Amino acid sequence: MSGVGAQLARKLQVAELSSRIFGNVFNPTGARQGNYILRQGFRGEHMVRYYPSPQDQNMVKLPRLSRLLGDKLVDPDEIDRLNALDRLRARGKGAPKKGEGKRAAIKKKR
Repeated sequence: MSGVGAQLARKLQVAELSSRIFGNVFNPTGARQGNYILRQGFRGEHMVRYYPSPQDQNMVKLPRLSRLLGDKLVDPDEIDRLNALDRLRARGKGAPKKGEGKRAAIKKKR
């Protein structure tokens, strides 16, 4: 039996030496130590750079930008949408005014 204990002790010594050589953590019991969290870099600096500051957020808002830039700011998708709505209204297919939809017409009949 002493041979088995000696082999186990020798394996532990080799594992400890190996972990020291290769810079790994020696953990013979397998206890959770959280080293994977400690190896990760700090997130605070990266998050501060990723998310814009409140002043930058205010600059990006469209009404503020349109006031600053005037007519220079043009959204082609919005222009296309408005043109399509104008064409529908010209054919009488546009959205009804508020309070003049299908439900309002049903209520008026009663």
